[in-house]
Amino acid sequence: MKVGIMTLHHTTNYGATFQAYGLWKAVKELGHEAEIIDYRSYRVAKAYLGKCLPVRTTQKLNNQFIPYSIQAWRMRKFLVDNMDLSRQKTYTKAGLKKFSQDYDVVICGSDEIWHINSPLTGFDSSFFLDFVDPQTSRVSYAPSFSQTKDLGEHKELICNLIDRFDAISVRDSHSLSIVKDCDRTAQIVLDPTFLVDFSSLQSQSQLTEKYILLYTVKNFTEEQKKWLKSWINARPELKKLPIISLGKSNAIAELNLISIAPEEWLEYFAKASYIITNSYHGTIFSLKYERPFTVFTTKNNVKIKDLLKTLNLENRIIDSAQCDSEFKQSMNIDYEPVNNILAEKIASSKKFLFEAIESNSKKRLSQKIS
Repeated sequence: MKVGIMTLHHTTNYGATFQAYGLWKAVKELGHEAEIIDYRSYRVAKAYLGKCLPVRTTQKLNNQFIPYSIQAWRMRKFLVDNMDLSRQKTYTKAGLKKFSQDYDVVICGSDEIWHINSPLTGFDSSFFLDFVDPQTSRVSYAPSFSQTKDLGEHKELICNLIDRFDAISVRDSHSLSIVKDCDRTAQIVLDPTFLVDFSSLQSQSQLTEKYILLYTVKNFTEEQKKWLKSWINARPELKKLPIISLGKSNAIAELNLISIAPEEWLEYFAKASYIITNSYHGTIFSLKYERPFTVFTTKNNVKIKDLLKTLNLENRIIDSAQCDSEFKQSMNIDYEPVNNILAEKIASSKKFLFEAIESNSKKRLSQKIS
């Protein structure tokens, strides 16, 4: 079976890159031919790659454009070296029409591709597979509406597009409720990074020094920085360790590795003594590598809260709006019960993906007979 994948892959975000790899690899491991449809939306490219430009801010030249440019180059290299991309690429929705009949199945997912109010993507009906031929099976795997409260003026169009899907899954309860509001059923599945092993990609530079790892997608507030320093200093096992920030500069870090390659990013997660993050995929890779971690999040970040609630790890969350100086959190995590739950969820997620793709052959057979 030839499978096309529509996702956010042309980025400088490590989580987005790894989820694209995870879904591509999971489909390949099911025995199918798979490739990422190389759709590079101008809007998304500008949002991610704009930081690579030497722009002037407050009369000073942004001197971080060079490390961010290296980061973008390394991210692209990882993509090209480790995944199959479609031979053709397009920068526009209109250009997607040339892919309409190229696949037996097209999967959209995962990531926040259905976040229609996102400043990053906005509403792009391509991620609801409006360009796909009616004879081709359409599947969603773990997309998220994220903080989209309702579909607003786009509801009729989106519900009509969702109705054309042969199988629907999402990654969080909020997205599930929106799909149900379109009178369709869906299954909650795990992010595709859970479905595959990353050990073959992980660099092996043999890090030996202990460190606290910091991975953020949003900057910490001054209140959060103050709380973190106090919390770390109160723990003898942590207070003497250097703080290393990956992917972006953080004022509280002793070492900022902005242009780190994805393979190195994986190694730093695997060997961290402790991880502090406000990222969904930062949380996921803390879990995958069985590291102790703390995650800052907000009440609107349903996907992180749903994930950790499922794993009985809600105590790892600190609400970003309420840094409680009396907050107590154990250093270590008993990963045995966590891994037992994950094994069950991984099996059901793989089952959904397998059945969603395999049902295509039955659909085509029935079309042939009719």
